[in-house]
Amino acid sequence: MKNETPDIEAYRAALMNFFLSLAPNTNMKELTELVSNFKSDFFPKKELILRAGNFSDTVYFIVKGLVRIYYIKEDKEITNWFIPENRMFAATYTILSGKKNYSNYETMEDTYVLKINYSELESFYRKYHSLEYLGRKLIEFYYSTFMEKTHDVLFLSAEERYHIFEKDHADLLKRVPLRIVASYLGITQETLSRMRSKK
Repeated sequence: MKNETPDIEAYRAALMNFFLSLAPNTNMKELTELVSNFKSDFFPKKELILRAGNFSDTVYFIVKGLVRIYYIKEDKEITNWFIPENRMFAATYTILSGKKNYSNYETMEDTYVLKINYSELESFYRKYHSLEYLGRKLIEFYYSTFMEKTHDVLFLSAEERYHIFEKDHADLLKRVPLRIVASYLGITQETLSRMRSKK
């Protein structure tokens, strides 16, 4: 259940800091105007924010909580992404192609977000050059993250992928069930348990 009153100013400050980490020279007046248009929302643990087969044009910033993105193949849930605090996510494929989304977006914890419609976000890109640049840096950030994950899956061993995950996302090992971490790494839970027992 929802158990705290949103501190919208603190939420927006966190979002400002995230944007500035990507584009430090963004015009502050323009950025403040953009951020003020994000609205707060709350999703309880294990809620599907977006189901496969649906459409969504909403962009989310997680202030507190955790979301996983997964798809179902041969009746198995395959996790391909975790979105923790201070990160943004959206049904990018749907937004860019206009086609149905093929993944599920599920909260792993009670999750507090700021959100905005992509069409509204685009209107700020058109209105202000500095925000258009910010939008490009945002896409570059997520594309590079996606390419790193793709590289790891294609070229690294399961043990190497686990050690990278352990180094970069140690907190998630305490927040996410091992079966879901295993599906993200592309290995069985038994294999993951053996790797962890070697330590």
